[in-house]
Amino acid sequence: MSEHKICDVIFSDFLVQMEEFHGYRSPGILVGGLMLDVALREMKPTPYLNVVTETVVCLPDAVQLLTPCTFGNGFLQVLDWGKFALACYDRDSLSGIRVWLNPDSLENYPLIRQWFQRSPHSDQKPPFEELSSEIFKAREDLLDYRSVILHKSLKDSQRVPTGRCKECGEFYPLRQGTLCPACQGQAYYDLKPNPIHPKQKNCSEVA
Repeated sequence: MSEHKICDVIFSDFLVQMEEFHGYRSPGILVGGLMLDVALREMKPTPYLNVVTETVVCLPDAVQLLTPCTFGNGFLQVLDWGKFALACYDRDSLSGIRVWLNPDSLENYPLIRQWFQRSPHSDQKPPFEELSSEIFKAREDLLDYRSVILHKSLKDSQRVPTGRCKECGEFYPLRQGTLCPACQGQAYYDLKPNPIHPKQKNCSEVA
């Protein structure tokens, strides 16, 4: 019996790549690979592939493992909607395929349902080996898809003007306001006293 493949990658090789990149074996990345399989099969071949995921969890890593689209190169866009769905599209024509996990199919796959519908009162997850076996058994029965046309490309193709923040002196995109986000009060950190520059201004104390 031939080994399963994800986007033409042998499953055992895919697991190694997954662990190296993501840190552990993830059923979400596995399902994400099946989603990409469907979307790329249904799309016309394009050198202008972009992908958008509708969750920050797992799916972005599946995209970065299996396509040339990454968060860093801008061809992967990530929406924090908490929906297990993605869309592959041609950034030239803006046409593409959106794929999502079909909730109605979960009733037929108890392990997948247990993984996907976790309760805040329970941290139990099915063993990955059993869960992956059920995912491969289900494959496209888990998924639904439709052709879509985007309103606009989600990748900003225009140069973004930058300048120095008047408070901290660091460069930032000017579209974010008259001060950088940290100096507007959005800093996620507090600076520790620096013995070399003890009077350095803490952006989190500005505004």
